[in-house]
Amino acid sequence: MPERVLITGGAGFIGSHLAASHLDCGDEVHLIVRPAGAAHTGRIRPGAIVHAVDLKDLPQVRECFGRANPTIFYHLASATGRDPGIPDPAEWPVMTRDLDQLLIVLAAAAESPDLRIMIRAGSLAEYGNQPTPSPETRRELPRTVYTAAMAAGALYCAMVQPRLAFPVLTARLGLTYGPGQSEDFLLPALLRRCLSGETMVIRQPDDRRDMVYIDDIVAGLRAMARSNLPGGTIINLSSGQAPKVREIVELVLRVTGTPADRVRMEAGERSNLRIDTVCGVPDLAALVLGWRARTSLEEGIALTSRSLVEVIA
Repeated sequence: MPERVLITGGAGFIGSHLAASHLDCGDEVHLIVRPAGAAHTGRIRPGAIVHAVDLKDLPQVRECFGRANPTIFYHLASATGRDPGIPDPAEWPVMTRDLDQLLIVLAAAAESPDLRIMIRAGSLAEYGNQPTPSPETRRELPRTVYTAAMAAGALYCAMVQPRLAFPVLTARLGLTYGPGQSEDFLLPALLRRCLSGETMVIRQPDDRRDMVYIDDIVAGLRAMARSNLPGGTIINLSSGQAPKVREIVELVLRVTGTPADRVRMEAGERSNLRIDTVCGVPDLAALVLGWRARTSLEEGIALTSRSLVEVIA
């Protein structure tokens, strides 16, 4: 039976791929995007129902839930890439923006009569600079405003869960990559420069990152939506492997046939707030969902590169 799916961040990188997957299965898909001008409308597949809604506006969000009447709700919207926070009251709106939006969507979701499950996106970076790979049972040690808000959101959902008629699950995502990702992120930026014959400087090449291809992340999120896991469950959607950034660069050079001298690597001065290694234990996802990341890093880079070649052409 087709589902009615509502996705915040629906025009974003992960949201747009998730929406396409549900559309391919015949589901009714509603996307919440930022008001006009802010959304990447080119990512939205025909057939999706788009709602331009300010997630800070509870009446607007309630109206959207009323129109969509979802059975599955994915909350993916967040503001990534923020600098580490400092004890300054001026940081307060940055610190609380994601939490404000989470409380508002939860308030609207709680009034949605047919909602069966809610999946929210978190990050492996919530575990901070602890020994890796990190299991879900490890206490969070966030190092940035963004990951502090994500960790607080998971605690809030666990606190409010007994008052909800549907389970709220948290997916802690590895570094997701693939076709359509913004060049604000390392891999697409590097691929673009390699394919265009440009040079690039890579900072902190010895950092390690758990990279997961977008199709695997979509499969993991959908497996969580089909599950009967209890509310408050946290699942790492991770590969369990964390190659060095310099190893990722070497793969990109090989896949694109780029000479090594086009990329310069500089260790540079480290911030004590930077996370050296991001990596999660994937075993719980395998045990309770039957999910593992299937796409090798080299295969994922090749798929992303081919997609970018088509865009450039």
